[in-house]
Amino acid sequence: MNSDRAAIAHWLLRINLACAFLSGVALLLMMLAGAADVIGTNLDLLKLPSSPIPAAFEFMATMMVVNVFLAVSLGQVRRQHIRVEVLVNRLPRILQRVADVAQYVLAVAFFGLIAWFAWPAAVHSFNVGEYAPGLINFPIWPARFILAFGATLLSIQCCFDIVGLFAQRYRCTDSRYPGTTDS
Repeated sequence: MNSDRAAIAHWLLRINLACAFLSGVALLLMMLAGAADVIGTNLDLLKLPSSPIPAAFEFMATMMVVNVFLAVSLGQVRRQHIRVEVLVNRLPRILQRVADVAQYVLAVAFFGLIAWFAWPAAVHSFNVGEYAPGLINFPIWPARFILAFGATLLSIQCCFDIVGLFAQRYRCTDSRYPGTTDS
């Protein structure tokens, strides 16, 4: 059982790293689409026919969801989320642990609720074929599934972080990254 949890923590880290990679790809695609849209819109300055790229705005909105919700869990693994360390670091060690547990429990509750409501919304969006109407009907349902998946992944990560506070071997941290060496 102990090795099973450690193996799950290891795979959770690998999933987080893969999702963060996909988030980076989404950011790259956003940059390329944004640059192409701006260039295409301003070609008239060079006396060439100009027009914006159809559905570029909808694509960018979808990629923003992918970028944020696939990377947020790795941010948790690496302890890069905003934290009031000026106050927390002045507390006794036991109260620091209490603050960490409270933080993780609140994150599980918040992102758990997001996931709880996002999964049915994503399934419904897929079933009805939801799209953003425009020159090109851009599907919305993939972004809804990614939002639900990312919120679920962060909730699971925070659950592992709670267990990791009390049992070091179950910590799901990226040991190659210096920001995860906290106790």
